[in-house]
Amino acid sequence: MSPRWITAALATAIVGGVLGVVVSGALTPPTLEAARNEPATAAPAPAAQAAHPVQPVSHTLPMQPTQTAAATPSATLWDVQSLQEIENNGITQHLTQVDPALLNNLSVGQELSLALPGRSSPTRATLSETRNTGGSAVWQGSLIDGDDVESMTLVKGALETHITVATLDGSLSIIIDNATGKTVITDENQLVMRADPNDHLHYDHKEHSPLPLPPPTQG
Repeated sequence: MSPRWITAALATAIVGGVLGVVVSGALTPPTLEAARNEPATAAPAPAAQAAHPVQPVSHTLPMQPTQTAAATPSATLWDVQSLQEIENNGITQHLTQVDPALLNNLSVGQELSLALPGRSSPTRATLSETRNTGGSAVWQGSLIDGDDVESMTLVKGALETHITVATLDGSLSIIIDNATGKTVITDENQLVMRADPNDHLHYDHKEHSPLPLPPPTQG
């Protein structure tokens, strides 16, 4: 090979190497920069996390409307059909039955209805005030559609409840057993008419002669 061809080959190799370096330097920075800016491919999420969790179905019933108690509740202690007439020591009484729970829920403003012997319609009374006396609860009431002097007094003790109904025709005494609810109604007019003056002890006043004076003392 002639020296000319050797020189040309060397020149060609040198120029090619320089061009390769230049081309490599020109292309490398953008490629690396693109590699840095390209977001990393996210790993596939597990099946349990990728799927939306199943929410439990809640079968909630609609809220029921709240029942509110009446401003002036009423209660029927007994009706006329429950009255049973008996004779006790010459006194006519009437027996009936009361739900003991009614006596535990008395309140001011409450209307009580009760049937009294000899009356075609029930007697109604409104409890207007209450107080405690000696361990007993005392309730005062006025008769509805009654006279101003007509009233009802209810005294609830530990064992018995006593009700007195005062009317223009007289008074009735009602005694209720708190445990059983057994009720005895007595017309107090019969007690007055039954009163016998011979049952009372009378003082027999008599005029007595004066006692004789002792003889005068001899001086």
